[in-house]
Amino acid sequence: MKKRGTRALISNSYEKIATKKTSWFSGPQKSKWIFAESKRSALELSIGTIVIIVLAMTMLILGIVLVRSIMCGAVGLTGEINKRVTGEINKLFEARGGEVQCVGAGEEAVIMVPGKTNIVYCSVKADKEAEYEIKVKSMTGNILKEKDLEKWVVGDNTFKKRIAPSDESAQKFLRLQIPDNAARDIVTIEIEIYKDGTLIASPTLDFEIKSAGVIRAAVC
Repeated sequence: MKKRGTRALISNSYEKIATKKTSWFSGPQKSKWIFAESKRSALELSIGTIVIIVLAMTMLILGIVLVRSIMCGAVGLTGEINKRVTGEINKLFEARGGEVQCVGAGEEAVIMVPGKTNIVYCSVKADKEAEYEIKVKSMTGNILKEKDLEKWVVGDNTFKKRIAPSDESAQKFLRLQIPDNAARDIVTIEIEIYKDGTLIASPTLDFEIKSAGVIRAAVC
């Protein structure tokens, strides 16, 4: 009888403790706990959302940069001197040497955009100070006629300047104002280069008249 009484007493004690714990967690304390858990879950969700947004924006920016570099990688002749023009001329000097190199003298035709003034650049690496003169000998196209091409020339079709060895900057040789409705064509410009009145080179420059397109014009 004594053992049974002891067991009953222990059992009753456990039941009271369990009832007390249950009653403590049921009421205001339970509401506070639920509120705290909800707040923590919301905070974790917010942090996760911010991380996703940051990663998405990073990928978007990298994608735009990649697309722009692909679409705008061509040599641009419609503005002031830029890195692509300078880079193209430097490549020509490395591949061909010589004292004078002009954009368009490479293996591939350089794009000219209708509706804008396109500038043909040349650079001189003089071994001594001298007077350099660059003249247009002829301008021909597969479709376009020479007389039509000549109408596009803005100003003179001749460049003349005394250049020192320290001056290797790209020079504006020829400006062409191409109409908006110009036909897509390959234009070949033959030029003559003189040094102190002596002919030193007669290179051929190749250009492709090609519209930039709406998307490319907006991106570039």
